Amino acid sequence: MEEKNILTFQDEEGNDVQFELVDSFELNGQDYAALLPPDDEDESEVLLMRIESESSGEDILVYIEDDNELDEVFQTFKDRMKDEFDFLD
Repeated sequence: MEEKNILTFQDEEGNDVQFELVDSFELNGQDYAALLPPDDEDESEVLLMRIESESSGEDILVYIEDDNELDEVFQTFKDRMKDEFDFLD
């Protein structure tokens, strides 16, 4: 059985929310992570985030707000994971 890499975050209300890290990759000198809710049976929605380093040396995940950047990151993710997932166009 494959072990899942589960990350726990806190939402705006302070509740723990878990996601499975399904992929991470570099694109144009920037690192990105692809996350899924761990209990998402139909794997219908992926969360793509930029990985940034803080001055303390810790990595943080940041929402991608630029639509062009997000489109490019999603296309790269689709190309990398085409054998793992069925994508809707």
